[in-house]
Amino acid sequence: MESFLATVTKVFLKSEDFLELKTDADFVTFYNENKKFDKKDARFLGAIEFQRATPILKENYAFPFDKNNVTYPIIGETVLIIISGTECFWLPYTNTQYPNYREDYKTSMAGKERSIAPASGGSNSKDYKESKETGTPNQTKAKQDSEKSKYKVNEKVKFLKPKVGDTILQGRVGNTIRFSELFLTEDDKTSSPSIFIRNKQNPKLDEKPIGELIEEDINEDGTSIYLTSGKVKVPFKETIKKTKDAFKEYPTSDKLTGDQLFVNSDRIILSAKANEFIIFGKKNTGIITDGTFTVDAEKDVYVHTNKNITLHSKGNNKIFLNSDSGGKIYLGKDKGEGDAGAAVQKMVLGGELVKIMGELIDEITKQVYATPVGPTAPGPTNVAAFMSIKGKLKTLLSAKNFLSKS
Repeated sequence: MESFLATVTKVFLKSEDFLELKTDADFVTFYNENKKFDKKDARFLGAIEFQRATPILKENYAFPFDKNNVTYPIIGETVLIIISGTECFWLPYTNTQYPNYREDYKTSMAGKERSIAPASGGSNSKDYKESKETGTPNQTKAKQDSEKSKYKVNEKVKFLKPKVGDTILQGRVGNTIRFSELFLTEDDKTSSPSIFIRNKQNPKLDEKPIGELIEEDINEDGTSIYLTSGKVKVPFKETIKKTKDAFKEYPTSDKLTGDQLFVNSDRIILSAKANEFIIFGKKNTGIITDGTFTVDAEKDVYVHTNKNITLHSKGNNKIFLNSDSGGKIYLGKDKGEGDAGAAVQKMVLGGELVKIMGELIDEITKQVYATPVGPTAPGPTNVAAFMSIKGKLKTLLSAKNFLSKS
């Protein structure tokens, strides 16, 4: 078995890339001379073309060592080549201060720092001279720099600062997964298995010096998902201004420990595209927002509780119960609807009631009775009392509760 560092000169990301190979000889190195390929063939996914400083190899293609776990390289990056018998594989190699571009200084920049003599038979002095300057034979430094320039190296992205025993998966642009037992623990020593997922580095860290190690920040990173346990204390801070008037038992920051799931981002969309979307809360469940809270349902909206239901609108605001197109609103039961004596009856309109009661009192005060000696004087003797009652009719009206006529 042989292993060495080499520079990536081409990456095969689709089968069509292999159809560009010119001769049958180019195919011989793949899978025991199997030359039957088509555009849907995925066997070559992640394969690379590589060059090493010296000696020049006839074999210059390699496959990912583990195709199920691959960080696809970029032209100009350094990889580790492993040759075992007739098989040739590559593995990622990182020796830089930033995760955005994985380049080995000795392989890709200055061959003179490697004590490698020219190979006999396949190499000449010209090849070796170019190899020392560019890290790859038969390729000028200008050409290599041109290939590298196709990918923009973002030196603002930093490596995560590890804790003892951490497993860290780090992408090129600030997307990371940390498997840890000590990160964010209160005492920095109690085993608390947790997973920290981050997408996009905190922009405030961009100007930190290259090579400085950083840590995740659930409040400042792009999007964060934290699965925590035990002694882990997540320093989460909500950004809303709305006070928690209804959520009387909202947990204080010192209680944000133990087995928990945190998701923090600028926007969160959860979708159940085929079946139920269900939320269970063993204790209190709250929704707190600085904006509008709405529920749109194609079918019924049903709320059930074993205790009270409170609808409270703070300040000079309104509460609407609205049923369009002839729909009905029931307060209390919705069965047994009827007239006088029925369990469920129609509500009255305050304005109409005041108007009719006023007209009734007016007619009472105008009453004239026929007697054997002739009609009486109009109105009863207690007209003043009736008029006093009429003046109080509007006290029947609620100042804050209204009912639509239809």
